[in-house]
Amino acid sequence: MLTATALHLRPQPLEQIALPIPPAPPVLPVIVERGDSGELRQRAARFAQAVAEVLHGHRPARQLGPWLAADVYDQLLLHLRGRRAAPSRHRVRVASVHVEMIHRRAAEIAVRLVHGGRSTALALRLDLDRDAPHGPIWRCTALTWA
Repeated sequence: MLTATALHLRPQPLEQIALPIPPAPPVLPVIVERGDSGELRQRAARFAQAVAEVLHGHRPARQLGPWLAADVYDQLLLHLRGRRAAPSRHRVRVASVHVEMIHRRAAEIAVRLVHGGRSTALALRLDLDRDAPHGPIWRCTALTWA
């Protein structure tokens, strides 16, 4: 009776066969920002910094109230009730902001945050509210964090 360890099979050298596939074109980065989003990108970065500070306990949520839709504000407050009371000792900072203009009055924004050496993310949607009492403002109508 032979066992698997008793068999000594010598592998036969394989010849490489060139495949008739043409070389692929170089991969280029995708342009994320489209449209006129330069000023909005700076505003979004400051807003994302404020949201991150609220999520990490360094800023009160009521400061974001005027810029959040009512349901988003309620969702944020509900999340904050379930977290620990003490703020984190590390400051959070915005590392990158990507803006995608859906149309002239709406933008979707992806933000990478760095906190304590780890990366986290925010995704938000801003809609231009022309009917605000003090003039048009960009209001956050959707917010997700991970």
